[in-house]
Amino acid sequence: MLCGVAFDLVEGASADFTYTPDGTLWEVELRAGQSTVVARTALELERTDVLSAGLEWTQRCLDLLSFEQRSDLVLATPGDTHLLVFVRDRALVLQHVVVSSLQVSVNVEAVVKDKDGNVKVQAPPPVVWSPGLRYYRLSQASRDLYEAYRNLFLGLEALLHAICPKTPEEREREWLLRAVSAVGKQVNLKHFVPSEITDPPAYIVGTQYDHIRCRLFHAKSPFASDSFDIPSPEEVVSAYERLVRLWRQIARDCLSVRCGGGGGMTYDGFKMMMDNALSNELSMYFTEDPSPAKKADTKVSPLGKKIYPFRNVAYHSETAPGRVSFLGSHPISEVENLPIVHRICAKTRDALMTACCVEEGLEMSDVDVFESFQTIRLRNRDLPNIAFGGEHA
Repeated sequence: MLCGVAFDLVEGASADFTYTPDGTLWEVELRAGQSTVVARTALELERTDVLSAGLEWTQRCLDLLSFEQRSDLVLATPGDTHLLVFVRDRALVLQHVVVSSLQVSVNVEAVVKDKDGNVKVQAPPPVVWSPGLRYYRLSQASRDLYEAYRNLFLGLEALLHAICPKTPEEREREWLLRAVSAVGKQVNLKHFVPSEITDPPAYIVGTQYDHIRCRLFHAKSPFASDSFDIPSPEEVVSAYERLVRLWRQIARDCLSVRCGGGGGMTYDGFKMMMDNALSNELSMYFTEDPSPAKKADTKVSPLGKKIYPFRNVAYHSETAPGRVSFLGSHPISEVENLPIVHRICAKTRDALMTACCVEEGLEMSDVDVFESFQTIRLRNRDLPNIAFGGEHA
């Protein structure tokens, strides 16, 4: 096998299980006691194809396992953490992918006083129910990322229909664009798109409806090349993060649905903060030290093992609204006494910024390039769940 992807499971498999789809060059494998599932193929595939197709074959494997052995395994945040082996410019790349959340809490309190300076007690707003809340609840309760997004988008359609009903002659996309534009009269849509976007309704419909919703609701069967017209888990989890913020704002401002929680940092504010912190003096390292990652970590290798700096490190500002990323890359040919990699860390100046640990270790003798692609996303503490499969983040 040449290319593949590995996903974490919420809990380990109880028995060995292998799925080889007929007419394909794919194989999916689970091993008893291990909390990882691997989908591999003999095809030379680029990153996007490995991730999308690998996830679909993995899900089908888990479907069969559930039916045949009554073992209901769930992927742990597939959009946030995975390992990929793919082909780029004739080189075989092993890429470690992880998304971490930067939690921000902003509390805003308004006090109303009368003309004499006395505080006026404000009655809480009345409870308002909207049909879209049913889909919102189902979305937040889901253990599957893709099912969560489907329900949330159905909830968005329910909200928009209550505000701006669809006419019989309107096509779906035309109505969505008209409805989101109508919402924009009450909701500042610029808070939900990148700063350079001049047409927020078109951007929202394009990125959510065209790029995610249509592909997710109407996924085509695979062609002979084993490719799927399905958005990757990375795309879906990023889209969900943006959609759930917009959903709550529409429900509150346009339908007077009562929303709990405090305020939050804007995408522009997050981008500015992360650019100031990471655009200079960012470095990344890997080591064979198997020490588990802890929030209190201050060293790349707590056990004093040899550390290897990534030769190339690149910072990517705002890879999506509310997200920044950085990529470390290193040619394997330049590594003497190739280690089994466990810890991968990033530092800014002399401070450890991120630390993650691959428990099983990464053996890299058969690849040409080792990479770590890390993303930090904005997580306003009082806002909804944005991680599905494992523990809510």
